[in-house]
Amino acid sequence: MMGTQGSLILTPVDRFERPRPVEGRLVPRAEALAQAVAERALEIVVAALDMNALLDRVDMNRVLDGIDPDRLVERMDLNSIVEHIDIDALVEQTDLGAIIARSSGGVASNALDVVRSQAVGLDEFMARWIGRLRRRRYAGPPGLPDDAQSGADAGPRAADAPPPETPMVIQKTLLGKCAGFASRFAAFAVDLAVSVGVFILALAAISFTARVLTGRDIAWHRGDIWVVLACAAWEFVYFAYCWAASGRTVGMALFGVRVVKDDGSDASGRRAVVRTLALPLSFLLLGLGFVGILLGGQRRALHDVIAGTAVIYSWDARAARLRFLSRG
Repeated sequence: MMGTQGSLILTPVDRFERPRPVEGRLVPRAEALAQAVAERALEIVVAALDMNALLDRVDMNRVLDGIDPDRLVERMDLNSIVEHIDIDALVEQTDLGAIIARSSGGVASNALDVVRSQAVGLDEFMARWIGRLRRRRYAGPPGLPDDAQSGADAGPRAADAPPPETPMVIQKTLLGKCAGFASRFAAFAVDLAVSVGVFILALAAISFTARVLTGRDIAWHRGDIWVVLACAAWEFVYFAYCWAASGRTVGMALFGVRVVKDDGSDASGRRAVVRTLALPLSFLLLGLGFVGILLGGQRRALHDVIAGTAVIYSWDARAARLRFLSRG
């Protein structure tokens, strides 16, 4: 209504009914006030709500029982979901090569752990029984006197040590300890198979080359003296080179053992050559040269004594053994 001076005077109803813009549209002021009050009340309720107490009062078993998976799947349009998935972009963003490499590496590492753990377990089994036959208490695999590794990784302290009935392979890390008979024999068997296999392949390659060049085959006989000499020379090169280069052959790398000096340092090329030349002596008299591995204080064979070398574990047998047992 109009006042005396021509100005517009709004009644209370007019003031509440006057529209104002809210979110792009005009709503009455009363509605805006109610909306603000509702929002504030909602904030107060949410702030005061104890979600943990609310979840504790929810019976999840009843909720899950009330869900029908078959009806839920029927109502889902899987074809529409698949159509919206960009397979090419998904493959581009996924490093399949790295996934395959990690998976393959994990499988290979687990296989090595199993092989080495079984060999070490057999080492300790044989050592314990020999100790019983000799009526001596078995205190674990020996270490080299000046080997820093054997002292640093001698195992847990007495206060933290497992019970006495726990196998020694779990009580000790064995890293730097003298390797047992089973691990060494298995490594030598693998080396013998690898070296002979390579030699046979070399003979086959020579025969194939001669047939291509001359049209005639070369007959190989194991009784030929020059074949025997060639095989012996190859075996010498194989073992001497591997022991001089890294202290380990293919088989020794597989079973986690390594050749070192009798003080624990790396074996030199001279010692590797002497050890290779003395190796056949351990096979004399039905292999009596290997008895020192079972009965000797540092598990040294005759060729180790002659060359001044020893064979130690070069991997953490305790950690691998625990991983193997945990997977079992």
